[in-house]
This record gives sequence, structure tokens and C-alpha cells, in this order.
Amino acid sequence: MSRDWHSCWESEVDERMGFFSTLGDIFRVLRHTFRQTMTRPFTYFYPFEDRYYPDTTRGRHIHIRKNCTACAQCVKACPTIAIRIDKQDRMYEKDAALHFDYTRCIFCGLCVQACKFNALFHTKIVDLSEETREDLQYGPDRMGTLERKPLKWRGRTFR
Repeated sequence: MSRDWHSCWESEVDERMGFFSTLGDIFRVLRHTFRQTMTRPFTYFYPFEDRYYPDTTRGRHIHIRKNCTACAQCVKACPTIAIRIDKQDRMYEKDAALHFDYTRCIFCGLCVQACKFNALFHTKIVDLSEETREDLQYGPDRMGTLERKPLKWRGRTFR
């Protein structure tokens, strides 16, 4: 008979302890939530603020056309065949117009390492958002400058 009373008392205590532990968990979550609402968020306001990137960032390429000798070492080094040289668009004898296909580029940096004439560099620009895939194919006119046309989306203009 004492055993039945003891087992009944244990189940009652277990139920109460389960309730109190659940209540404690709820208060712990609420405390964390209130603490987070009082602190300023650590986020970047992406389209409006630029994020800081280190100097070693492998971003968009820039091609200095006057240093280029059209040796095609960058084309040979590219594992994804993202670089194409157009020798028809020459400005002078040893000139080559680079065409980059950023839908294929993996930003490995092999093309920059292969260039012995300091004609190809990485920049810190990692935002390559465009309206269409065709806009991600950069020709010689866009490879020599860091300027880009602003992107328009839902009536708003971004960089």
C-alpha cells in the first residue's frame, strides 16, 4: 500500500516539475527576445550601404588594355572558359579586347596570376546583380571601368 502512494506522489511531482521547467524555458526565451529588441541590429543595409571587403577579395575583374599584349595566358588559365579574346576589336597592333562571361566565372584568380604584364586585376566589387544573363557578359567597354549602370527594380533605383 505504501508503494502505491509513493508512485502516485512521484507522478504528481514529475508533472509539476515538467510544468515548471517548461515555464522556465518560456521565460528564458522571452528574456532573450526582449534583450534583442533593445539592441541595435548588426546588419548592413545592403542596397544602400556598401559592405567593407578586404584587399584580397576576388571581385569583378578590371582589364587595363594598354598593358595587355594579347598573349592569351589568361584565356588558357581559365578553367571555366569564361574569358574570350576578340582580336577583331583592336585599337593597336598588340591589343586584345577581353570579353568576360560572369555566368561562368568562379573567381578563382588563375587568370590574374597568369597575366605577367599587370593587365588584369581583381577589384573589391562583388555585387554583380543585373537584370538579365546577357548583362553579365562584359565586353571591352565595361572591362576597363568600374562604373556600372544603376539597377532598377520595382520602381526603385539601386547603385
